[in-house]
Amino acid sequence: MKRTAAAANAALLLFLFTGCETLPWDRQDSSVPAVEAEPGALEPMPGYKASEPAPMVQPGLPLATNQRFPDVPLPVGVDEDFERTYVYETRDIKIGRLVYTSKHSVNELAEFYLRECPVADWRLVSSMQAEGIHMLFEKPGKRLEISVRGQGVGRSNLLVLNLTPMDS
Repeated sequence: MKRTAAAANAALLLFLFTGCETLPWDRQDSSVPAVEAEPGALEPMPGYKASEPAPMVQPGLPLATNQRFPDVPLPVGVDEDFERTYVYETRDIKIGRLVYTSKHSVNELAEFYLRECPVADWRLVSSMQAEGIHMLFEKPGKRLEISVRGQGVGRSNLLVLNLTPMDS
């Protein structure tokens, strides 16, 4: 019995010492391996001049070029639901209930608005997470309510933007 245990221990030690290419105390290379950038990390914007610092591209959903209202950000990859959308515009007033569906996640859509609305001079007043994410932004004379919620597994998420004049 003692012989079997001793033979097993010897085999285990032989395996451990010969299975490793180098032992920790035999290492002579102290160089640090190169670290690869994480997916979605900031990248230099294409077309920058080499003599200037490179502007950084923000991760996340990009801004669409076909916004219904010029100061209301809209991400790419959303589809407008024309049957549930209502827009009223005059020279002095803009009111709208814009309804979109998107395959983007609720968090991606919410992060888009948290990043892009301040760029368009909207100020975050409140945010709430309950049955989706609801945010309220304001700017002089206007209020923008944003609601993002899921509609179930395998279905597109719902994005609702309510643009109204601010109460005086």
